[in-house]
Amino acid sequence: MPYDNLFDGEGGSLPPIPTQQSLRVDPEAIPHLRNVFSTALVKLDKQIELAITEVRVRPWAGDPVSAEAATKFNERSFDAADSALTALQGYQAQLKSALDALGQVERQYHVVEGDNTDLLKQGGC
Repeated sequence: MPYDNLFDGEGGSLPPIPTQQSLRVDPEAIPHLRNVFSTALVKLDKQIELAITEVRVRPWAGDPVSAEAATKFNERSFDAADSALTALQGYQAQLKSALDALGQVERQYHVVEGDNTDLLKQGGC
């Protein structure tokens, strides 16, 4: 679920976030990068699960004021299109996409290296 802009917390929106970016990475760094991204994704997955299951607020005093406060908190945190949970899920999707891209680049690198090795062997080098 990619999202294209963030809200500045004051009713306005910040400039759009590019949905497609490129990054040049040395092939030797890919395994480390995949590990870093994977670790971040595992931590984020846990935080999202915790937010979904344990952060939602119930009216604490049983009065109209706490009911309205709980409703507003839950809307802003979970239910609204620009909620904190939606932002976290957008970040989660970006991490997953980056991991997938790194995996694809790593596979392509190994194929090219294998082809180069085969060419060298055929040439007698």
